[in-house]
Amino acid sequence: MNLYEPCLRDARHHGIVVGVRIPDAPDPVPDPVLGRLPPEEAELARTLRGFRQVQFVGGRLACHEAAAVLGHPLPAVLSGPRGAPRATATGSQPTLSLSIAHKRDLAVAMVARSDNGELGVDLEDLLPARPRIAERVLTAHELAQVQALPEANQWTSVVVRFSVKEAIYKALAPRLQRYIDFMEAEVEPDPDGTCRVRLSLTSGPEPAAIDARYNWLPGRVLSSVQVRWG
Repeated sequence: MNLYEPCLRDARHHGIVVGVRIPDAPDPVPDPVLGRLPPEEAELARTLRGFRQVQFVGGRLACHEAAAVLGHPLPAVLSGPRGAPRATATGSQPTLSLSIAHKRDLAVAMVARSDNGELGVDLEDLLPARPRIAERVLTAHELAQVQALPEANQWTSVVVRFSVKEAIYKALAPRLQRYIDFMEAEVEPDPDGTCRVRLSLTSGPEPAAIDARYNWLPGRVLSSVQVRWG
């Protein structure tokens, strides 16, 4: 599989998702790859070093590919006040909502029209298991649900809930503009890839609607969330 090229294109419930293969090494991104970015993105990428540069470029390439599949090419995707990628309308083009996530060798982006809601996406490895994070990221109710499962299924349930919570926070952050604690959301995944979500935000407005989904990739879980603010 060629580096910095799409290896996944799909239409999911919340939007178009694209995955781009990135190197599992902090080597500088080659100039021909940087040249595929809009000038403002390429200029910013050149100020980054190591894995930050690799992940930035992979995520932006995935964004542009997803937007092209949607039929709405993006201008430069820079960063909002809290570092999240942001896209704005250009001329008659609609405003797009987008979110980026990455792991060692894969960057993913999801793009949809913003009038459908604000997006959050997350990508997590299933292995190695890290059961100690459960008490840090799950509420007491969630922990009880996980511990009631067969032992072989417990870690998978933890990582799905963790991933969905990360996606929830990415979807909420542009409006709330604050750190959101893991305890401010409870997630109950169903086998069909849907999730029930209960929010208990400590401050700020609650969305009018929130929808959470998860999908399996080889050795990974990909989660997405869409929120509407009414």
